[in-house]
Amino acid sequence: MSIDFRIKDFFYPNRIWKLHRKFEANQWLSPEELEKYQLARLKAVLTHAFQEVPYYGKLFRSIGFHPSDVTRIEHIRELPILDKDTIRAQFDSLQSREMERYSPVKARTSGSSGKPLEFYLDRSSQALEFVYYWRHWRWAGYRLGDLFAELSSHYFLIRPAMDQLDTHYQVHLRRLLLNSNRMSRGSCIEMAKQIRRLRPRFLKGISSALYFFALNLRGAGITDLKFDCIFSTGEIITPLYRQVIEEVFHSKILDSYGHMERTVAISQCPEGGYHVNSDYGLLETVPDESGREKVVSVVGTSLHNFAMPLIRYDTGDQVEHESGFRSCPCGRTLPLIRSIQGRSEDVIITPDGRFLTTLFIVPELVSGVDFIQFVQTSGNELEIRVVPGNQWNEDESTRLQNYTRRMTGDSMRVRVCPITTDDLLFDRSGKIRNVIRLYDSTREEYLPSRSGTG
Repeated sequence: MSIDFRIKDFFYPNRIWKLHRKFEANQWLSPEELEKYQLARLKAVLTHAFQEVPYYGKLFRSIGFHPSDVTRIEHIRELPILDKDTIRAQFDSLQSREMERYSPVKARTSGSSGKPLEFYLDRSSQALEFVYYWRHWRWAGYRLGDLFAELSSHYFLIRPAMDQLDTHYQVHLRRLLLNSNRMSRGSCIEMAKQIRRLRPRFLKGISSALYFFALNLRGAGITDLKFDCIFSTGEIITPLYRQVIEEVFHSKILDSYGHMERTVAISQCPEGGYHVNSDYGLLETVPDESGREKVVSVVGTSLHNFAMPLIRYDTGDQVEHESGFRSCPCGRTLPLIRSIQGRSEDVIITPDGRFLTTLFIVPELVSGVDFIQFVQTSGNELEIRVVPGNQWNEDESTRLQNYTRRMTGDSMRVRVCPITTDDLLFDRSGKIRNVIRLYDSTREEYLPSRSGTG
């Protein structure tokens, strides 16, 4: 998940500062006080949805649900769960009638399913995201304005003039960007030079990018880089990833979970607890179909986005919940979960030594596809397996191929292969992955999805 704030997102400093002060206080509230805050936010969103969002107005009336009757958080369970297919089908009617007053921006994500999803975010949700990160990073000692480094692929990918750079320093944001599309030993040595020169206190990235960055540095004999803290997001951080990253950078990792739809956020504190940010969004847990006792599906509700509020949204992700209430040694009263069960993909390795960990963002940049699966079939060949949608055409095929080639470099052959859902590959657990490395793989065998999994 890549967060690039626009300059105009900061045109409302009073809104940001007010929310920041509220969030700083919220983390210490009693469970009863925190639930009171949640309920007030929830009722405001439900009332707005009933009055201004056609989809919800019709839905609420059809089942006899009225926001004024909501006196407890649990009452929201009277509403049906909102899935991604419904968002696609009801895209226009899920938007507020007065959406423009909220300064909306259209966002797009492939999510964990590989099937693109579009939605709108407003200025309140942009302020929310900034304040949420600000609070989490403060747990590790970050102060607004501290210089930090970030492993990024999206920033460089959408700027063709910069995609051959190993690093780029944004003076105005105090951010050193490290190009994870060029994750090879040579580029990592150059990144290390810039880190030594600018001395950022913090490092941010998805866990696999951080892991392969650490491996390349260790292979080059570079052991002198150190950060006050490392922030991991975007995918599962395995025990192996955590061990290697913390050893190479002599730093503790604080993990987090979120998604572009901005209904749920979970962040790890210095004591190791995974805290649900209850003031960010409303998290519900629904029993997992696999029957695993403590693994539950994540259903989230927007508490701040009025342009296109998502209510009881099935995120498609899972967490392992705590059995009963448990306090955290950090003293924060935000609820705890045991672990995050999220995205975990194969890594594509190119002939010129790049480790590609973020190919899953490419579907966000093209249109007209129902599903995309990247499959490395040999050391220098990558298939982009596309299930075409109604708007798929040669121009989008070319865009998809070009974006992918800019990540892989010239050493790998890339070809687009239109397929049907029956031809998608899934692993033995039944999960269809976005990125698969068949070449030189010791992983489980992948099978075509003709059983109907696709």
